[in-house]
Amino acid sequence: MKSNITDNESGKIKCSRGVIQGYNGIAVADSKNQRIMAAKAFGTVAEGQFFGELLDKTEENMKIVKEKKEPLKGTVMLGDNGFFSEDNLHAATRKEVEAIIPDEQFRNRDEEIKDGQRRSGKERFDSRYFKYVKRGNYYICPNGKKLAFRSRVKLNRNEGNKYESKASDCKDCPYMSKCIRSGKNQKEYRTLYIRIPKYEADYCQEMREKIDKPKYKRIYSKRLGLIEPVFANITYCKGLDHFTLRTQRKVMIQWLLYCMVHNISKCNTAEKRKKMRNIKR
Repeated sequence: MKSNITDNESGKIKCSRGVIQGYNGIAVADSKNQRIMAAKAFGTVAEGQFFGELLDKTEENMKIVKEKKEPLKGTVMLGDNGFFSEDNLHAATRKEVEAIIPDEQFRNRDEEIKDGQRRSGKERFDSRYFKYVKRGNYYICPNGKKLAFRSRVKLNRNEGNKYESKASDCKDCPYMSKCIRSGKNQKEYRTLYIRIPKYEADYCQEMREKIDKPKYKRIYSKRLGLIEPVFANITYCKGLDHFTLRTQRKVMIQWLLYCMVHNISKCNTAEKRKKMRNIKR
């Protein structure tokens, strides 16, 4: 265990300067006006655990704005792969929100960048490339070798079954570069983790299949242009390039204040545009 003696609620955060001790800020913005609907500051590494909380807060705020009982029903929510999880996708489905959140291997599967540097050396066979044999409880890999059941394991907040191949079967395999990660201290055999779904539907697998379709690729491609200008406005135009306070409560107040200033500026801009349109008429 590691802790910070001056602010034990902060965490190690990755940024352009490397890894620093501090907090991170996340937000939900609407696509039309880029106004922030919900926001949170946190001091942990993973941001995906706050998806449900942000979804609830967005719904609560939109109920006030739209005066509707289910303001998010039928809407589309885009998120980066840090929010990809069974629980988050289920939370969105429960509120009848169409969440489009790619998995970590989404870019590596994209045929349009197959020969690009981002894909080079990153292709890896996932569970869809392995055939399950119910009688015997094992999997067959793309090269026809067997992956035997080893144990029931827990990974993060999920539970599943672990299957492993023999090192001798993988040694001269022509698909080795696409199946086993290379590098120091890496295993010379394939381990396949098959997650046991928590719910009736396998939301993660359904999302993997959905995000690979051209329609949803086009929709997801809009995410960068919708949310990144919001953070650029706060960090560059408003000057909050780092938090200046300590403790979760104070940092949260600072983050929400800047989000409010961002929204006020957006409202002022919208009002000015409305007046200009009236003058032209």
